[in-house]
Amino acid sequence: MPLSKIVLKPGLNRDSTSYSGEGGFYTGDKIRFVSGFAEKIGGWINQSNYTYKGVARSLWNWITLLGDNLLGVGTNCKFYVEMGGQYNDITPLRTTVTLGANPFAMVSGSQLITVTAASNGSTAGSFVTFSGATAAGGLTLNGEFEIITTPSGNTYNIISSTAATSTTSGGGSSVVAAYQLNAGNSVYSAGTGWGVGPWSGGGWGSASTTGIPLQLWSQINFDEDLLLGIRTGAIYWWTKDTSTFARAITLNAAANLVTKATTTATFSISATTITVADNTGITSGSVISGTNITSGTYVTTAYAGGLSVTISAATTGSSSGNYTFSYAGYHVPNETLQITTSSNNAFTISMGSNPYDPTNFGTTFDPMLVRWSDQDNPYEWVPEVTNQSGEQRLSNGSVIMTSANTRQEILIWTDTSLFSMQYLGPPYVWGINLLMDNLSIISPNAAISVNNVTYWMGVDKFYAYTGRVDTLPSSVRMYVFNDLNKEQQGQVVAGTNEGFNEVWWFYPSGDSVVNDSYVIYNYLEQIWYFGTMNRTAWLDSPMRLYPMAAFSIQNSYIDTAINASITTITLLNGSSYPSSGTVTIDSEQITYTGINGNTLTGCTRGANSTTAASHVIYSAATYLTPNQIMFHEYGCDDQSETMPRAIDSYIDTSDFDIGDGHNFAFIWRVIPDMSFDTSTGANPAVNLVLKPRINSGSAYSTGSSPTVTNTASYPVELYTGQVYTRVRGRQLSFRVESDTLGVAWQMGSMRLDIRQDGRR
Repeated sequence: MPLSKIVLKPGLNRDSTSYSGEGGFYTGDKIRFVSGFAEKIGGWINQSNYTYKGVARSLWNWITLLGDNLLGVGTNCKFYVEMGGQYNDITPLRTTVTLGANPFAMVSGSQLITVTAASNGSTAGSFVTFSGATAAGGLTLNGEFEIITTPSGNTYNIISSTAATSTTSGGGSSVVAAYQLNAGNSVYSAGTGWGVGPWSGGGWGSASTTGIPLQLWSQINFDEDLLLGIRTGAIYWWTKDTSTFARAITLNAAANLVTKATTTATFSISATTITVADNTGITSGSVISGTNITSGTYVTTAYAGGLSVTISAATTGSSSGNYTFSYAGYHVPNETLQITTSSNNAFTISMGSNPYDPTNFGTTFDPMLVRWSDQDNPYEWVPEVTNQSGEQRLSNGSVIMTSANTRQEILIWTDTSLFSMQYLGPPYVWGINLLMDNLSIISPNAAISVNNVTYWMGVDKFYAYTGRVDTLPSSVRMYVFNDLNKEQQGQVVAGTNEGFNEVWWFYPSGDSVVNDSYVIYNYLEQIWYFGTMNRTAWLDSPMRLYPMAAFSIQNSYIDTAINASITTITLLNGSSYPSSGTVTIDSEQITYTGINGNTLTGCTRGANSTTAASHVIYSAATYLTPNQIMFHEYGCDDQSETMPRAIDSYIDTSDFDIGDGHNFAFIWRVIPDMSFDTSTGANPAVNLVLKPRINSGSAYSTGSSPTVTNTASYPVELYTGQVYTRVRGRQLSFRVESDTLGVAWQMGSMRLDIRQDGRR
């Protein structure tokens, strides 16, 4: 017979059987399709020699007027601004307090320190910075520490870098504790209520047995400054000066620092009401500054307009002169689900907010309320006839899930519906219309816009919005959603790889509690493919050379002392660890093959030529691959660690036969068609694996059989002209695979020399 050219449809098809998908591809990993042909994806490399703490789920890139290329990185326990490879910690402070006398308790020979701090409200994994401490037990505990455990509401534990030399309490009476924002979970925890288990599973406001949901950040720019919001937390403001990376402050506090109005005022000593000459711009919540006014004094909610202004603190003396009034920071939303902006109109918008009430600074948070600032002014949230700030409550759903800023409109998803928010101008400012009801989005980070089309992953299908909502046909839909760990679906994150016309979604599969898989939609060729990879955030920014993705593991500590031979190791928090890998404790590396809750199982001690050793309780356990932001499509290997590793890549065709498979086929020769153009290795090659079987219900032959020649593997290099084979069966599929350094490949159209054989 003449050579048979195998022309295959691009994309993977897993929503049918391998045989019914004849003429296409069935499965693969670390592959993509370019111009209809399969190839290995590009490699990745750590973009920095530094690392960060926590699991990153938010990336945002911008350039300042001075040309600084900055990357915001929001993790479950920190917020960083990366510049030049350095991660600068700008995590906002929750509170700063002076502790009681001698708050540190220590035991001789131990690094564990117990801190007494009444009603501190801290969670494990959060960070605190001490100053003003004096020496005790050979330790001076000034600096930043992670809170390891919280035995009670009045105590917590930290780890010192060295052991105490005596058993004592100390630190002095002037220890100042600056508490950073409390850490959130790196994964969802079992329990009930919002943020626990399936996304929105318990309904907004339901009781929760854990109380610590995923820590998700949102980020936008106002000019060159950064606005960031933490889900169900405050909105924060950060601006970079010429030399430092100061901590972000709340937008409420930032607004209180900016002057809105200046006027003369008169008052007597110990007065709580002052008289102003002009009340223009003065509202409840404005901070007043000037002579004989206590710092932080503000206009109270009792102020109803007019020249007589009630203030929160009595004057310290009589005066008459000029006084300044700030924007009403007390009326800036004190809680949000997501902060966003309108790129065309420069509004700052809070998705989910407490409503404005001039007589109440602490109104109840509404997860369906959209509230926006004045145009081009993120400090002004008080609606007046002279500005465009305002609010509107959505009608369908129980909570706003997320939003996406597109060219013509802002899309807003609730847990049941999709809305369009469009600028109308004064007096209505914004119009919000329902686009579609009875749809879903799987997580707050599951939507992405590219080329004026918005794509997102629902709880059981994929969607696209092009001016109307469409369900995306998918050849892998059933495979992906059956593979998905629905208890962790809130971790799903979307990203674009515009150089290859792709939308990526990373998700946790099977019983994994971390993102370990991905699915890709190629919107140019309208095809799908999938694979395995651990990424928690993705950003394809035109301001950097390559797409960026976060690899993140929550570093932890062992919860009991261990000897040098134990093969199960329990961590304080191992929930974000992959199902297998390598950890480092002190100087020992330990490989593990499974994880059960927080317990690493199947441990091999003293791995990678290190020495097995005993370790004391609360010794740090770090994953071998450091937390990092990777450049993707860089080279053709995994360069996330010091020594590059090969990327295991493969693709399998669906089964095909001769005619209708009535006869056996004998393949005795293959004419390969492979390209290795971007390989960096000296002799790049792939393996060509031919996999025959008798019929669709039988397994691929891997052992002795009287009727089917076994699966066979053949190396294919750049100048391999033909491969001689001895493969026999009624059906056949073949695989192209590579697992060596420096290999990049693209598969063309293979040709097989097939001879019709007997019927048995």
